[in-house]
Amino acid sequence: MGDDRNMILKKFFPRQTSELFAMAINSQCRLVQPATIIFIFALSWPCYADEHQTNSSRSIVQQGIIEIPDYVEAIKVAKEKSAMLLVSIRAKNRTDTNDLVTQQLADPSVREVFIRSKTLWVFCELNFDKTSTTLLHSNSLQQLRKGSGIFVVDYANKAMHGRVVSALPRQNGRYYTFQTSDLLLLPALPTGSLTQRSMILAVRRHTDLPRSTDGIFDIELSKAATLHSVHQAQLQKQGHHDWQRRSQQLRLHGGIVKEVCAESWPDQDLLDSCVDCVSCWRQSPGHWRAVYGEQSAFAFDIRQGNNSIWYATGIFIQ
Repeated sequence: MGDDRNMILKKFFPRQTSELFAMAINSQCRLVQPATIIFIFALSWPCYADEHQTNSSRSIVQQGIIEIPDYVEAIKVAKEKSAMLLVSIRAKNRTDTNDLVTQQLADPSVREVFIRSKTLWVFCELNFDKTSTTLLHSNSLQQLRKGSGIFVVDYANKAMHGRVVSALPRQNGRYYTFQTSDLLLLPALPTGSLTQRSMILAVRRHTDLPRSTDGIFDIELSKAATLHSVHQAQLQKQGHHDWQRRSQQLRLHGGIVKEVCAESWPDQDLLDSCVDCVSCWRQSPGHWRAVYGEQSAFAFDIRQGNNSIWYATGIFIQ
């Protein structure tokens, strides 16, 4: 990662209520000054054969997967079939015969993961040419770093219909470097926004194999995580602002409610910041117990402030 992230215990806050314990730990998560991370306790989908026929003679239909080489046609079919659309933009000077991701997507074991994901998938692979370059300059794909990569558009779920919900750049960033194993994480990501799914992917790809996201991705927790990430970004300040009120509402779910927060270094893109924040949590035993441990329900989100810093929130019920 390049930064020596030695954790320095700054101070312990006194118990504020019988249910509230706060611990503040400083972590060098920013370029100029340490970032403070605060941790507070408050308390088989059946496979099916698709008989779809497209206008393209090169389209390939497989059980649970439709392959369409034309981008416009792929969008049309994904809409008609209420499918998830996965688009892979190959690396420069690579074709279907020598591109690493193309080979990965053709692997039967990889396809099996997608087939078992409880939804239909449309695969569309594009060479790095004029068409794909135009796509890469659109605002919705800015997280691909204007280079080759994979993105997913959700046409399967009404709440996210037509939105880019995953973006995996193949160009190396400061903290996020694409691995073909990341492809295997895409089918199992829950229905959610690009920021939510990117945070969850960053947790699941960690080498320690955290288990917090094995629980239920809870709608109410996700709303709370989103609102708090937005709130931190608006304040441009990390912290558990108004946690007592929020925790009381979340405790209606039952169980012990936990929350972790972190902030990124400035001037990073989304996935770099997601991986960065997970790494910050990893350096604190208290935070990592929440992120790593088994949880009944969970939610993550992250938002960027006008100061170019991203603010992450994770909320769990145990």
